[in-house]
Amino acid sequence: MGDVKEIKSLPVVAFSLIISVISLILTFIAGIIWFIIGYQALYSLSTTIIALNNNTTAVVNSLAGSITAMGAIYLIIIWPIMAFIMTFIGAAIVALLYNVLVPRIGGIKLEIE
Repeated sequence: MGDVKEIKSLPVVAFSLIISVISLILTFIAGIIWFIIGYQALYSLSTTIIALNNNTTAVVNSLAGSITAMGAIYLIIIWPIMAFIMTFIGAAIVALLYNVLVPRIGGIKLEIE
């Protein structure tokens, strides 16, 4: 068995930055996946509408292109930035609460070998 160490405080900014960067990376990857899935669904829907209505393809394709571009901007740029900001705020609150409660309750104990 190894030594048992207790975490007595968390550095608020460093902890929040680490958690926020991890959240940013995961959200960016999820945004790319959602964009690919959404683009395929939108393409399938637009071709189905064209086949059912037998109308001109220009209107549907331009609408699909603009929705896809806006979705890409949102999912790949705005969504990860907002996730970073919100995660940073949430992690900072958690770290501050941990630092306040540790003297009263006790910290997390880790066994290090």
